[in-house]
Amino acid sequence: MVAELTPETPLAVRRSISLPADLAAEVEQRTGKNGFSSYVAAALEHRVAMDKLREIVEADRAHGEVSAEDREWAEAAWRDSA
Repeated sequence: MVAELTPETPLAVRRSISLPADLAAEVEQRTGKNGFSSYVAAALEHRVAMDKLREIVEADRAHGEVSAEDREWAEAAWRDSA
């Protein structure tokens, strides 16, 4: 779920995390001190995308494959909403 951006929505938030020292050192070696946050953000974005994909696959396994008729209906609804 993506939050809606409003004028009050901060574009970034600070979080304190604990990392294994060797991992933090390797990331810093690759990015320098100024690129560390961007590197971590990209890794988290990738993880969230993979989690969402896993949820879709699990739902597909639990509920079965989408029928051709339902897929056509969804594609038409998607086209008509644009």
